[in-house]
Amino acid sequence: MHLTIVGGCFPVQYNIEPDRLYHATLRRQLAAQLPDQLPELHIIRYERLSTCLAKIMAAHVQQPTQVLLFHVRAEPVLRLSKLYYRYLDDQGRVRHSLNLPGADPGRAEQFDLLTRPRATAPVPATPLPLAETQHSWLRHLNLQLGRWLGHERRARRHYAALALQVADFCRRAGIRLVVVGPVSRPCSAYENELSARLHRHFAALAARQGLEYLPALGEVGTAGEPLFFPNGIHVSPAGHDRMAGLLYERLVTTGL
Repeated sequence: MHLTIVGGCFPVQYNIEPDRLYHATLRRQLAAQLPDQLPELHIIRYERLSTCLAKIMAAHVQQPTQVLLFHVRAEPVLRLSKLYYRYLDDQGRVRHSLNLPGADPGRAEQFDLLTRPRATAPVPATPLPLAETQHSWLRHLNLQLGRWLGHERRARRHYAALALQVADFCRRAGIRLVVVGPVSRPCSAYENELSARLHRHFAALAARQGLEYLPALGEVGTAGEPLFFPNGIHVSPAGHDRMAGLLYERLVTTGL
């Protein structure tokens, strides 16, 4: 069995041990159903919607997969929803622009935070200051202004079109597709609400199109354990265990 995960930082989260990541736990659980071999796993990292499908198709050519888990994420929508954004031009210089109605929806995906170096060593996730900083207020205003201009609605349509393209490719290639809904975003009330809106949007899309959809919202587990670190950004080990359990139940109860 070969399993492909298409997601963001969640599958490669750096601040917990690799064997506690949800897909490592999932592989061990699935191995009990496939005692002759540990299921193979491939992770496709995507930040830009515009290049995601090409990555999936190229990966399938190199290594055909049987199951594809497509994570719906808030980050690409946030990037497309902003009014003001920075990007890198062809010469690598930082430029400033406004995301105005009628503009190319893919242009804002050049947002320069994609070039920010990422930590690689396991380090604890430290809480963010409780007081709102000037930067956080400006960021919130930037997102709200963009939403008032209709950018978030347009971004959701852009995202839904990608999901349907992925679904069409999976049908033609004989791949089982599971659309995994967005996780909560307790770091910010706006982002938490966005995740809830994305969940409703993709749950409705899946119902209309006959896609397999797995809800993933939640901030605490069944025993009241926090599913996120105190900073509200990174998923806790309990959150990874929960995701592994949700995926295992879906894959096993509906047939591998």
